[in-house]
Amino acid sequence: MDLNLLATFEALIEEGSVAAAADRLHLTPSAVSHALGRLRTQFDDPLLVRIGGKMQPTPKALLLADELSPVLRGLRRALEPQAPFDPATSDRVFRIALHTSPTFMAQMTTDILRAAPNVMIEWVRIKPSNQNDLADGLIDLLHVGGPAYLMDGIASIDLSPVTFFSFVRNGHPVTKEWSTENAAKYRYLQVAVEDTGGTPIEKEHRVLNRPRTLGGKVHDFSLIGSMLAATDLITTQPSFVMAEMWTRYDLQVLEPVAAPKDFPMRFAWSARNASDPGNNWLRDTVIAAYEDHQADINHKLGAVMIPLRN
Repeated sequence: MDLNLLATFEALIEEGSVAAAADRLHLTPSAVSHALGRLRTQFDDPLLVRIGGKMQPTPKALLLADELSPVLRGLRRALEPQAPFDPATSDRVFRIALHTSPTFMAQMTTDILRAAPNVMIEWVRIKPSNQNDLADGLIDLLHVGGPAYLMDGIASIDLSPVTFFSFVRNGHPVTKEWSTENAAKYRYLQVAVEDTGGTPIEKEHRVLNRPRTLGGKVHDFSLIGSMLAATDLITTQPSFVMAEMWTRYDLQVLEPVAAPKDFPMRFAWSARNASDPGNNWLRDTVIAAYEDHQADINHKLGAVMIPLRN
């Protein structure tokens, strides 16, 4: 079936004459008459019969019109050029899965709502099922740490590698002489957000043969500050999650005894949303802000970091 014939049929039914349909379709009356002939052959029905000087639809034509009208509307919507995303008028819900970073999340939410006041931002916890949720369209953007395998149908972009720093409470005895030997005398606080058991920090301690004893474990980065402030535990964390806590809890910053040097980070999204204007806008906005945030906090932490003595 030639879809152009269906558009002609629709015009004939709604206009009631060959001449009016031809004018609406910007065709000649003879072209419309020829199309009507093909339609009659296709459906084995006269479809339109001249009665009292006007073309009247047959019962079959009326039935076809009822069935075809929503189909043609859907085809037109599907074939129309995609409208550009307008943040100022959009009311979409965007879901972003990101390791807890209160400072970045708050600033990002503020910036997004300033540009798109009617959208909603939902920050989703990092968990093992995130990639499935991303592929199913339940998440728009996923923060991926480490060399994790990405499922088929997921696209990503590499970010600047993560910089790690160690943190202790202000006045911690180890800050008087920060060395690998003194560091080994104290226990560590670990954050295991995905319940996988191990962390890249543990791996580096094993590789460098620098023993580390755990004294505590939490499952959210936001708990680090209060835990360190109340104990003599040491922790080593990526800089972007500590932007708020190191000042709020007056923590001291140390050069890590062992930490990955080029730990990869990515933002990932469903490949089916690769050309979606709204998703493109979200990715551009979040990724640019993330890179600026990480560079800023790395600079601030590096300026106050106590170097490791060999």
